[in-house]
Amino acid sequence: MDAVQELLSARRVPVMDSVLVTRKLLGDVPHALGEAKWLVLGAPSRSEERDAHRRLTEGLYEAVYALSEEEREKPPN
Repeated sequence: MDAVQELLSARRVPVMDSVLVTRKLLGDVPHALGEAKWLVLGAPSRSEERDAHRRLTEGLYEAVYALSEEEREKPPN
């Protein structure tokens, strides 16, 4: 699978398309999509994309947490 990820990256296949290709290669199993995501983002050739994904998810978590805190601080109706 490492060779597949290197080939997809070398051909500049976008991350989402690479995840779909990888998922197909893993077969029709319930966990294939999640595993494909981690295989693609875990590839050494995808360090930039992995860092962008990390920043995005951290930002989303922070935003959800901030919204949750705002809701808790609102006075009851």
